[in-house]
Amino acid sequence: MKEADQRELVRDRFTKTAANFSEFVLSQRAGQAEHLADAATRGAANCSQWSAGDLACGPGTFTLPVARRVRRMTGLDLTPAMLARARKTVGEVTARCGFVCGDANRLPFANASLDLVTCGYAIHHMMHPAEVIAGMARVLRPGGRVALLDIVVPAGASREANTRIERTRDPSHTDTQYAEELRALLVGAGLRVLLTELIETPREFDGWMRVVNAEPGSPLYAETRKLLEATMEDDAAGMHPRRTANGGLEFTITTCTMVGEKA
Repeated sequence: MKEADQRELVRDRFTKTAANFSEFVLSQRAGQAEHLADAATRGAANCSQWSAGDLACGPGTFTLPVARRVRRMTGLDLTPAMLARARKTVGEVTARCGFVCGDANRLPFANASLDLVTCGYAIHHMMHPAEVIAGMARVLRPGGRVALLDIVVPAGASREANTRIERTRDPSHTDTQYAEELRALLVGAGLRVLLTELIETPREFDGWMRVVNAEPGSPLYAETRKLLEATMEDDAAGMHPRRTANGGLEFTITTCTMVGEKA
């Protein structure tokens, strides 16, 4: 797939699911967003003077808690429908925030112009993550930081099996990294890794599918569930699927929080 086609796929997907996606992430990921903001600014006495950028900002889930801590925040996203929601999300700190419709593969920031770049749950939508992270490093001032949070494949699990399930549910998903691969991307961009945290979070399958507008009985719901259930015996994807007492399905998402610093 060409990069331009991937951009259109992402824009189309998040335009169609803007309402359900925004409702979910703003309510369920607020704690993760606060945690990432804390990790990104930890030990920095002057973060209140920072200029920051939030890439693939969506409805502003990660934009808001960072904006509360810095002088200026710019949210960047491909999808106008998401930017419209992000402008509402930042509410009390609107004066500190600006938003740009743009591509994380071509950052519209000058070299060494930002103190912090954040990106939550978006690396897995990018065809060339090494180039994206190199771009993040380019726009950082010396001592600036990159703070990422994304889903990862648990160590020992099959990347192919994990990505197949994720991509079936959401065709705009490109690939799922292992945490060590994500770390290598930061190091390869010249960043010193300050923090790596892995967290397992339980998810309910029907709710997970509702975020992408796939209700029980739909072909997308059925195919994704079939693939996940097929890994129950060997847990190939590392998602720990299990049936509930009422016939439902639960599984586990593994996420990685990582912070890197530019020399």
